[in-house]
Amino acid sequence: MRFDILTLFPEMFAGPFSASIIKRAVARGLLTVNLVNIRDYALNKHRTVDDTPYGGGAGMVIGPEPLVLAIEAVRKSRGGNTGPVILLCPQGETFNQRLAAELAREEHIVLICGHYEGIDERVRSYTTGEISIGDYVLTGGELPAMVVVDAVVR
Repeated sequence: MRFDILTLFPEMFAGPFSASIIKRAVARGLLTVNLVNIRDYALNKHRTVDDTPYGGGAGMVIGPEPLVLAIEAVRKSRGGNTGPVILLCPQGETFNQRLAAELAREEHIVLICGHYEGIDERVRSYTTGEISIGDYVLTGGELPAMVVVDAVVR
């Protein structure tokens, strides 16, 4: 199984993914976790990825260009086959054991960690689904990504 996790903060994953079941799965070659820094796909010299929402609105979102470029790079690296491309966001389907079991049957999953007020709406057309881990607000999608990976790998 392979997870590609698109994030602004790849360093957040070091602790949880270097211990316990996930560490053993990686060591045995059963799991690959590829952390993709969305900033690596920014189009400006300052590597900024935030933008105003498409169509207006308050706050900032992750702009479409770096996210789309990151998704396309992951697809290209996998020969065009990625399996589900899932946005982690408050509006998504509530994550539960049934959904974890469904995802466990996939060979490759891409998780997009939202931040700020979310992502530019135009990026949603590149996703196959959305997952929420509960009815509360977090600073970003990194913790939900860790929860999803842990439950699916288990």
